[in-house]
Amino acid sequence: MARTTLVILLAAFTILVSGCSPQSPPQRISIANIGNAGSTTGYHNIRLMTIRDTSGGGGGFAYGAVSGYPGASADIGGMGIPQHLEGYWVKYDRDENTRDKFFKISAPIDAQLAEKKIQTLNRYYTNYTRRQGVMQVVVDSERVRVFYTLKCHEPYDNCTPKENANPDGWVVRAPHDSTDVVLLFDGKGESSDTPFPGSPYDKK
Repeated sequence: MARTTLVILLAAFTILVSGCSPQSPPQRISIANIGNAGSTTGYHNIRLMTIRDTSGGGGGFAYGAVSGYPGASADIGGMGIPQHLEGYWVKYDRDENTRDKFFKISAPIDAQLAEKKIQTLNRYYTNYTRRQGVMQVVVDSERVRVFYTLKCHEPYDNCTPKENANPDGWVVRAPHDSTDVVLLFDGKGESSDTPFPGSPYDKK
């Protein structure tokens, strides 16, 4: 009887301890280690642009003066599925050296949809493989787009897609038709003729 009671007590203690143990932190998933920042409508300056991912990490895309697509490039150290975008940037006239408009954004990214799109592109090609993708931010005045790409470029790479690899039509051609991308975010920020208070452009 005493032994049975001891077994029951040990079982109850095990359940109690396991129920109170802290949950494991979310697994770090890295899908991109390079970042691009650019524009399809002329010169911009990106002073702050951050994408946060679902594991609490993220990457910065504040590359200063950018133009063209895909624009400037930098190592972002390994980014997971994006879930939030925040930044400040400005459209400027390079010839006149003047700032035409200031912009800011703070917006969520649909992480579940982004993950599905990323997985679609990762499984898209028949023979082309790349371990890490590239995350891209494109600013055109108040408009901000976030793309994910594997940078498969014909004729240097074999970019033949698998059969029925794009049932939802998520894989599209990049700006300037240079490679395949999936669009993870397309939104508009706030605009102002003067720097936003507290922004990197606000000189007090």
